[in-house]
Amino acid sequence: MIPQDFIEEVLDRTDIVEIIEASVVLKKMGKNYQGLCPFHKEKTPSFTVSQDKGFYHCFGCNAHGGALKFLQEHLRMDFIPALEMLAERVGMKLPQQDEVLPRQENRERRVIYEILEHASKFYKEQLRTNSTRERAVEYLKGRGLSGHIARDFDLGYSVAKWDSLQTFMASSNFERVFLNNSGMLVQRDGSDHSYDRFRDRIMFPIKDLRGKVIAFGGRLIGDGKPKYLNSPETPVFQKGRELYGLYEARRRTPHLEKIIVVEGYMDVLALAQNGIPYAVATLGTATTDNHIERLFRFVSRIVFCFDGDEAGRKAAWKALDAVLPYLQDGRTVAFLFLPDEEDPDSLVRKEGKDGFEGRLSKCTSFTDFFYSHLESSLDMSTPEGKASLSKMAMPLVDQIPKGVFKQLMVNSLSSRVGLTSETLISASASYQKRKSRQSGPIPPSSIKNAVTLAKNDIPKSELGGQVDRAVSMLLKQPELADLFEPEEYSLLKADERLSLLSDLLDFIMHEDILSPEIIFKYFNDRPDFMRLQQLAKKEQLLDISQFADEFKGIVRLQLHRLEEESKKTDIENLLQRAIGTLSSEEKDLIRRYHNGHSLKNV
Repeated sequence: MIPQDFIEEVLDRTDIVEIIEASVVLKKMGKNYQGLCPFHKEKTPSFTVSQDKGFYHCFGCNAHGGALKFLQEHLRMDFIPALEMLAERVGMKLPQQDEVLPRQENRERRVIYEILEHASKFYKEQLRTNSTRERAVEYLKGRGLSGHIARDFDLGYSVAKWDSLQTFMASSNFERVFLNNSGMLVQRDGSDHSYDRFRDRIMFPIKDLRGKVIAFGGRLIGDGKPKYLNSPETPVFQKGRELYGLYEARRRTPHLEKIIVVEGYMDVLALAQNGIPYAVATLGTATTDNHIERLFRFVSRIVFCFDGDEAGRKAAWKALDAVLPYLQDGRTVAFLFLPDEEDPDSLVRKEGKDGFEGRLSKCTSFTDFFYSHLESSLDMSTPEGKASLSKMAMPLVDQIPKGVFKQLMVNSLSSRVGLTSETLISASASYQKRKSRQSGPIPPSSIKNAVTLAKNDIPKSELGGQVDRAVSMLLKQPELADLFEPEEYSLLKADERLSLLSDLLDFIMHEDILSPEIIFKYFNDRPDFMRLQQLAKKEQLLDISQFADEFKGIVRLQLHRLEEESKKTDIENLLQRAIGTLSSEEKDLIRRYHNGHSLKNV
């Protein structure tokens, strides 16, 4: 039995328009959407979808229901698979048969939504009526923003007081624990007292696809740091999944053709102010798989907008690396690199809509950036340079789904290195096979060398270095944990020196965590918290595309080591139990044979 609270929570967080749009062409009509009914033949649209209320209704055949019913009746899905699909899309997991989802957890989510909605209204009212509002208004005017944009994005103002929101919330009778867990208040260390997280800031509500407030960003008006402050992750907000402005972009442009990904709240607002309402911003994180997957549900073209300096190009390469598995035929990705000392906010105010869109029409294509980045450190006039390019490029191209675009990428590489596409594909397969052998089952000779050292005799620096590399990679790419089964990881607990790695893997897999921020929050009170922070900042010599092979190699080596040590201990125990049946001559024979190897009690 799936708890009703869980089902309601999934439906509450699901955007029904997003679900139905995959099967029905919908057009925005006032507050609702309309299209041809998928349940009966018609020439005039009578099928209406209410995004706010989460249901559809056909005035022709009276078909009616929510997202779950649509999947069941239109796509013929069974109840559990349909619910599971919806849950996964909103970052939730179906409870197992013997697991009961705590009602308190569902209640907490509902209360947090209410708190955030109250906070948003409070901040909007402060921007409109507070006696110190002029500071905020002048700031927004100075950035070229109109009252219409402030209204459309529900901008607000948090005054420069420690308890302004807290005092307002006191009249709503919300429990203190939920106010703290919503991220709006901060509890003082070792105290029952709390204070407002956001003070003296322009407030940017962050909304989910249904328009519900799930978090806030705040831009400091006066002096101080940090200039920008985001809500912490909460039961309703995971910043690696959300994009600022996506709800507004869909609302302002019902039939999006492309989306620009920028870095800041003000960039999104400035572009919307100047007639470019299809920009979104990541929330202080690099572009994630979740971001890309979500964007490609709505558009077939994504343009990443970055500074033209080295840091901007590094960020662009990370975005390119993340997007590779999603480049199905018909989808395109491009990169807009801005002039020095410019951001989208300043540039669109300087050049206007036509100037900025002119740059968009001439931005760098995926293919051009891909090859120019890889070739930047190579001498392409030499055979060595061409060989290096093929070796670097083919594993990345292999991540692109099969299709015309992937073949064109191979053809492009072929023309650059002077080899046929067939030769490149064959060489890549051979290279991957060698890599697989290197990172696959460790040869017996390597295992023998690894286990000839007794457990306590393994050099501390060697083992520590391996653990540190594995932990550092996990903190940067938590999904590496999926490379092995939980049962295999449980074997790591046999060596206490692997405890940090083992505990980290347990937490990631059990909680299905992909956010380093949540990991740090969980380990905050542990003695090795500082070590985790240091390892998170540790510079990796490998490219992120090589993490998986390196991580598998480290884990496999430790598993083999522990397995061999366990076997060795079992054999010694069996021999010692049988020793009483041996004669003195037989004992001497065993001693000579083993040459003193660990059989000290024989």
